[in-house]
Amino acid sequence: MPHDSRRVVIVFIDDPGLSTIAALRYARNLRPTTMRAVHFVIDSQQAERLRASWQPDRGVPLEFVECPHRRLTRCAADLVRHEAESPGAQVSVILPGRSFSPQTGRLLHGRMADKIADVVSRVPNVALIIIPPSRAASEPSMSGHGPADP
Repeated sequence: MPHDSRRVVIVFIDDPGLSTIAALRYARNLRPTTMRAVHFVIDSQQAERLRASWQPDRGVPLEFVECPHRRLTRCAADLVRHEAESPGAQVSVILPGRSFSPQTGRLLHGRMADKIADVVSRVPNVALIIIPPSRAASEPSMSGHGPADP
């Protein structure tokens, strides 16, 4: 690996639950040069609840990215593409698995996770990692890969 490369890890965050904790733990184990926790704001009340519950001991500040017209896949792709276009960047995107309750947001609900995974995995120099919800409380596993992987 060239000495000027940057290992960027982006964790998409929707709630402060166990899957998020597992995803952040996994992200740290990748030993990134830069680690980002990002929440796409499509529901301001959900964003405020998340902001209030985010613990400083998570080791990474939570970034809130406005998502105009609720176009989540476009926002995710633009953010990842911007990072991946930086010279020497190797980007890993982590999608925490979810188990849903009516009180939580729906960032990764239903097919939205599939749509986000689809657009993100098409960005060059990006690896996609999905933390399965059933394993979130124990140990995360790599269940997705970037387009360059076999």
